[in-house]
This record gives sequence, structure tokens and C-alpha cells, in this order.
Amino acid sequence: MFGSDPKGSSTILLENFSLEKRIWAVAGGKGGTGKTVLTSNLGVGLAILGYKVILIDADLGGADLHLSFGMPVPKRNLNDFLSGRVESLEEVILPTPSANLSIICGGSELIGLANLPHQRKEKLKRHINSLDADFILVDLGAGTAYNTLDFFVISNEGVIVCNPEPQAKIDAYAFVKNAVYRRLLQNFGRNTILKDIILKFGNSGQRATKIRNLIEMLGNHVSEFGDKAQTLVDDFKPKLIMNKVRKKSQLEDAERFVYLVREYLSVEMEYLGHIEYDERVVDACENMRPFLLEQPNSKVSLNIYNILFNVGVTDRQLRYNRKSYKKMSKGVRLESKLWKD
Repeated sequence: MFGSDPKGSSTILLENFSLEKRIWAVAGGKGGTGKTVLTSNLGVGLAILGYKVILIDADLGGADLHLSFGMPVPKRNLNDFLSGRVESLEEVILPTPSANLSIICGGSELIGLANLPHQRKEKLKRHINSLDADFILVDLGAGTAYNTLDFFVISNEGVIVCNPEPQAKIDAYAFVKNAVYRRLLQNFGRNTILKDIILKFGNSGQRATKIRNLIEMLGNHVSEFGDKAQTLVDDFKPKLIMNKVRKKSQLEDAERFVYLVREYLSVEMEYLGHIEYDERVVDACENMRPFLLEQPNSKVSLNIYNILFNVGVTDRQLRYNRKSYKKMSKGVRLESKLWKD
């Protein structure tokens, strides 16, 4: 799975891994799921694996991703781009101690930033898509505001961070459901008849409504509309990470969640793995350092390695290769020294 790493480098080179750019918007149906902390640690891990990674704090109005990297007051942030002080999004990219990892910090000093106008939002999305990186991780705000949903569906991939608590699962399901409707409205919204069909179906108040029934209704109006809607839903492949897991029985919640999303929303969601609960994560946040670098041999770090090894890997047995874990742990320890220097 891994190639040899250069002498003195913490980078683990992957053999034959795809260089096709992937954009992961990281969201949670509610606040407190740990998505920002997880975004920072996934970014560090992907960088150690040899990927060129850019993290973007798109939690408009509540940005704090930069704190995970010891940046109390970033020199440049997203506001510089959105306000027109700089022309290109690349101009606000800041380096980190990792050669493969950069960050675009958010900001909240602009009034009304959380309600980004359509024109600014589309400009930001275009610039995100043009960034040069293997992985672009976009940390989003909580909830189902249009800004959040629009950045989540910027690509066919996205990551939902959920907790085992009932309210977190309900909110996460609602987020995926709203994301599906948002994708459909973005493509059919200009047709007032189709828009009305979608909105009436979505607001019917029936809990057991299934997206396949809506697709059938669109197809009954015009067959090609039904085919297009089916393609939009089929291409949408979000991922799930269950965070702050305290006991084994809670792992079954992830399987049930994936089943419900498939059954009622017709969406094939990929379960990437779980992260165990560990109070030391809070200590790492207070130290303004990624937990992965603070505790490279902890169960939480092993959980993160497990998720990282599954990126683009269909053979799940590769997750449990001890040599891979040992090499990853060594790479993280070397990386940690770079961040302390």
C-alpha cells in the first residue's frame, strides 16, 4: 500500500494512488459533532499519506478551524477574498508546518457573511474548484442553511459527521435529505412546474415519503426529467463518520443510518468508520494542535488511520494491515516533531 518515504521526511508515499482532485465538504446536522476537529486531523493525516491538501474554513460567521493549527489571528483569511481585497482565493492560502498541508482560514468580521449573496457564493465555489490540490476539505457550519447545503453539494462527495445521540442522528438525516432536495432544486428550479412538484413533495409532512416516488412524479411529467433526477441522486455519494462513540452497540447506529438513507432517500452512503470518545481531544484543542499529533498511538488516532486507509480503497481488509498502522504512526510522530520546531 505504501511506498518508501524520503530520508528525514514524515511523508508516506502511496503507490499508484490517484491524483484526481477530490473535494470533501465536511458537515454535521447540528453543532457539537466534532466536524471541525475531525477536518483538521483528516487533513494532517492525508498530508502525511502524501496527498497535497488544502483545508478551507467555510463556516461563514463562525470560523475557528485556524485555532486547530495554532493561529489565533491569521494574517489572511476568506474575508480578504470575499470583500475583494484580493483577486484570487490562492492569495489567502496560508502554509502549515506540513509541506503538503495548507489552510484558508475563515473569518466573521464581515456583517452578514453567514448570508452570503448568490453572486459571491458562486464566485467562491468556482475558485474552490480551481484550486490545485489532491484533496480539498471544506469545513462547513452546522444546520441546513442554503449556504451550507450549496457548499456541501459542490461535489458528489461530502462527509457527514454524526454522533450516536438520537438528536444528532435525526439532524444528520435531515441534512442529507435537504441536500438531496437542494441538488434537485438547483437543477430543476428554473422550471416553475417542476419546482412546485419538488417543494410540495418535500413539504408534504409525510415521514415515510421516499425520493424514488418524487423521481417517478418528475418522470411522469417528462420522462427525461425523471432520468435526470435519478442520475443526480445516483451520483450523490456522501460519506458518514460516526464520532464520539462510547460503546460497541453504538456502531450499529451507523449501519441503520446508512440503511435509512438508502431506503428513503435512494442515496448510497459510504460508511468510512467511527471515532471513539476521548477526553484528551479537548486537551489538544486547548493546546491548538491536531489530536493526531498529540496522541499518535491513541485509539482515536488508530480510528483516524482506519478511515484514511479506506480512502479510495475497496478492499476493507487493507484497513487492518499492522505494518500500515505502524508506518502511519511513525510518520505522525515525525510530523509532530516538525510542528514543535
